[in-house]
Amino acid sequence: MNQKTTSQAPEYQASDLIQLALQGGATFAATMDPAQIPYAPELRGACAQNYCGRFATCWVGPPAIGDVEDLMAQVQTYRIALVIQTVGQLEDSYDYEGMMVAKDEHLAVYQKTLAAVRAAWPGERLLALDAGCCDLCPTCTYPDEPCRHPDEATPSVESYGINVNPMLEACGLKYNNGKDTVSYVGLIILGHRSGLGPATDLDPKNQKDIS
Repeated sequence: MNQKTTSQAPEYQASDLIQLALQGGATFAATMDPAQIPYAPELRGACAQNYCGRFATCWVGPPAIGDVEDLMAQVQTYRIALVIQTVGQLEDSYDYEGMMVAKDEHLAVYQKTLAAVRAAWPGERLLALDAGCCDLCPTCTYPDEPCRHPDEATPSVESYGINVNPMLEACGLKYNNGKDTVSYVGLIILGHRSGLGPATDLDPKNQKDIS
């Protein structure tokens, strides 16, 4: 992505980012300082065990994505993180089809929000992380050919070693949103941190109420 050239870094209001997520269909949204995101590097061990069935099949998944320690350090160089959560209703806890429908709905919400953020801050430095491995193409070109959509392919939150449950707690959100529900989480992380500190108006309790 081309970087925005300006003499003054843009300001990110947490309320503006949250509003974009809610307008895009998120059930809940919050913001946090990327420096406060909790990590569990051992999560990458689950990737290596191929629990998701996608290990070594995708350019934006392990091992192609790189060392988890380097990725964790990369996140710390940004100014503000937008946490996007969707909650889907299931028939029961075994409703796998409902889980997949909810995941597709989450992806649509995430992509709509991502497009809105890019439109609001065109050319700004941005890191997009979503739930699960990238499914942009039916079959990834890894490892034989370059990625077809390098500007759109999205790594998973967990591939960066991010520990989702305590991250949500730090934002005032919940990992479990009630019986027979499934929740998916994505992140949009923005800006240059150097010398500026976190973005303004960070409010971890600024979220949508679905009661």
